[in-house]
Amino acid sequence: MKIVIVYDSDFGNTEKISLAIRDGIGPGHVVNVVRAAAAGNQDLHGADLMFVGSPTHGGRCTEPVRQFIDNLPANALKGMRAAAFDTGMRAEDQGFVVKRAVKFFGYASTRMAPLLQAKGAGETQTETFAVIGREGPLPDGETARAGTWARSVVERS
Repeated sequence: MKIVIVYDSDFGNTEKISLAIRDGIGPGHVVNVVRAAAAGNQDLHGADLMFVGSPTHGGRCTEPVRQFIDNLPANALKGMRAAAFDTGMRAEDQGFVVKRAVKFFGYASTRMAPLLQAKGAGETQTETFAVIGREGPLPDGETARAGTWARSVVERS
């Protein structure tokens, strides 16, 4: 299976999750990891599955990820499975005001999924990976969880 992982990262946390996803996929697959600002339709040629990841900014993905998705031609993802992931602060770890903001705005992955489906992707799984504070680091075990999630996505393909 050919798999593409497209991501953006502000403080390195989403990049670490992207690499953990790559490593968790396991042998027997061709996996390409590319930063969103450098990614294009050519990176998807022949792909069976695409992961797209972004830090969460006010419930949304970063501008490079949004531009990557927006610049895909109509039906560019037809016949391809997709998975969206993000990194963000857990609501339960925040004070009252930030907790309410996180619950109100949500996370980037759930907003990216319909954008990917609008470009022709089939079922789109989503996942949020925690960061401690605004800039991280990732909590212990989060990269291992990303690898496990990636394997489950691949196995459903």
